[in-house]
Amino acid sequence: MLKALSVCLIAILLLSSTVVYAKGPGDKLVRGAGNILSGWLEVPQTIGEEWKTSNNAAVGMFTGLFKGLCLWGVRTISGFWDVVSFPVPLPKDYEPLYKPDYVFDKE
Repeated sequence: MLKALSVCLIAILLLSSTVVYAKGPGDKLVRGAGNILSGWLEVPQTIGEEWKTSNNAAVGMFTGLFKGLCLWGVRTISGFWDVVSFPVPLPKDYEPLYKPDYVFDKE
């Protein structure tokens, strides 16, 4: 019982201390987890964007599907990198590997 309580206390302290940083490890960890969980949203978002900008809706949907699948992979890999390396300021100052930071952010 004491061991479980100690582990919970240490986890709470670590998580609460990482949230204090404005652009630091806490932000990188949250961004990474968010990108892992929401990376799949690149597919419908990119299909919609390509469909609207294409002259032919079918071509736009087809292009958007494959472009979205590629972006999903890139965002998910970037998210895993952020989660695994969140204590280390790489790239410089905890910047993301892939921008924008989140799926629905506009550059």
